Amino acid sequence: MLTAIIPIDLKRRPKDIIRKAINIAEATKNNNIKVIFGHGNRFTTYDRTFTRLLNGYENVHVKSCDNFSKAINASLLRNQAFKSVESEYVILLDVDIYPDFNLFEKYKEKIKSGIKPFYILPCLYLTKYGTSILNDRKASIESLKKKYFAFSRKEFLHLASPSSITILKSADYETLHGFDESFRGHGYEDFDFLVRLYNHYFIPKVKADFLADRPCHSPLFVTGFRRYLGEYCLDILLHKDFAFHLYHNKNRNEDYYIARTENYHIFKQKHKKNISNERYYDSTLLMLFIKHCIDKGEDIRNYSIYFDNKPGHIDRYDTLRRRIKFLLNQ
Repeated sequence: MLTAIIPIDLKRRPKDIIRKAINIAEATKNNNIKVIFGHGNRFTTYDRTFTRLLNGYENVHVKSCDNFSKAINASLLRNQAFKSVESEYVILLDVDIYPDFNLFEKYKEKIKSGIKPFYILPCLYLTKYGTSILNDRKASIESLKKKYFAFSRKEFLHLASPSSITILKSADYETLHGFDESFRGHGYEDFDFLVRLYNHYFIPKVKADFLADRPCHSPLFVTGFRRYLGEYCLDILLHKDFAFHLYHNKNRNEDYYIARTENYHIFKQKHKKNISNERYYDSTLLMLFIKHCIDKGEDIRNYSIYFDNKPGHIDRYDTLRRRIKFLLNQ
C-alpha cells in the first residue's frame, strides 16, 4: 500500500480545505491507498468538524497535534503524519492536489521495480475554471491534458516541475529525519527536503547559480535549484505525466506568504556551503530536454507547450475583469 501524508491547518480558508480533504478521502474508497492528515488542531469549530468528518473513512487517519502558534508549520504537520505511516512507500501531497491515485500508484510501482529510487511529479496548476470542470466531471484528466498540449489557456496557470509531490520509500524519509521544522508559513521546506533526498542518492556537483530563485511559467526555463531538481523530472515530462493543482484564492499580503522571505534565507544558509564555482553551459533545461527527445526518438513538436514561457494570465479572458481589460487594450 502507498500512504499519502497531507498537512492540514485550518487557520486559512477552512471551508475550502475541508471540502478538498473530503474529496481526497472519498477517492480512497476505490483505491489501495491510505491517507494520513497531519492536523494542527486549533480547537475551532472547523477543526472539530474536520476531525469528525474525516475519521469516518476506513483508509483515512487524522493525526492531530495541538497548535497554539500563529504560524502554519507544514513541516511539523508532515512529520506528525509520518509517525503513523506503516507502508513501505509514501507520497507527499497537499490538500489542493487532485487525487489521481492511478498516477501515484504507477510511479510507486516504478520505484518498487528499481527504475528510480524516488519520483518528483510535475504539477499543472489549474485556473478556477479548469478546477471547476475537473471537479464537476465536465472534463477528464486526459481531456485536460489534450487541452494543455493544444495551447488552451483558460484552464491552466502554469506547469511546475519540480513540484513538492514526491513518491519515495518510507525508510528514506526516516533517514533524512523528515522535514526541517524551522521553516514556517509558505515555501522552501519542500525544496530543502527534495535537495536532501536527491543528495542522499547522488553525489552532485552543485553549480554556482544553485541558489538562484526565479520561478518560471515553463518547466524548461527553470534555473538554480529548480533546474537542479527539474533535470531529475525530465523523463516524466516526456511521458506527459503530471498531477493537477486545484485553484484557490491567494492573498500575498498574508503572513503565510510573507514568510517566504525568511524561509528562503533559511534555505540559502543551509545549502550555500555545497556550491562550486562551476557553471552550466545551459543554465536552463532547454538543451537537455531536446537531447532527451532525440535520444528517445520523440518528436519535439509534440511538446511545444513546454517551451511557452508566457505568464499564466496572458491570453486568458475567462473572467469579466480580464475581458474588460482586453476590450480596453490594457
